[in-house]
Amino acid sequence: MATRKTNKRKNTRTLRKKTTAKKQSSPMLFFFGGILLTLTAVGIWLFMTQPDTLKNLIPTKKSEQMTEKKPSANKQNTNTNQQTDEQLDYHKMLTNKELEVEKDPVVITNSDKRYVMQCGASKVLEHAESMKAQIAFIGLQAEVSEKDGWYRVRLGPYSSKRAAESDRHKLQNNDFNDCQIW
Repeated sequence: MATRKTNKRKNTRTLRKKTTAKKQSSPMLFFFGGILLTLTAVGIWLFMTQPDTLKNLIPTKKSEQMTEKKPSANKQNTNTNQQTDEQLDYHKMLTNKELEVEKDPVVITNSDKRYVMQCGASKVLEHAESMKAQIAFIGLQAEVSEKDGWYRVRLGPYSSKRAAESDRHKLQNNDFNDCQIW
């Protein structure tokens, strides 16, 4: 008698599993549905906020008719003349515009001021020489100077700060981020 009850239970369990199984929908369906929904939302947003942009994107019937029909030779010449006049007005305004420029602009330079860039300092001469060699591979010339037991790796002197900044940017692009200009 005990065996009959267990058999009935097994049969009901397998039936339940079969009836609850559902067919899964394809993920591609959700993907394309999302794209369609996004494009629809963008179109509605453009229509509401910027109707002129939407009108420019959609060709009108007038422009299609003009491209299909070819005007006669006389009409074509007048149309091209009007088009070139419209295009040349802007061109003429730019070419005929006069601009006053000083012949010898005054450039302010501080010739007495010199800039030096220091990229590192070490108590060990070999470390300073190694940094100097790495800077040489970038294409810049550095020198090692000793003061108070420190070996300093310096570049320069530069006559303008702009030249020093230019070299500092080259060094920063090659992971020398600690260079200071004085």
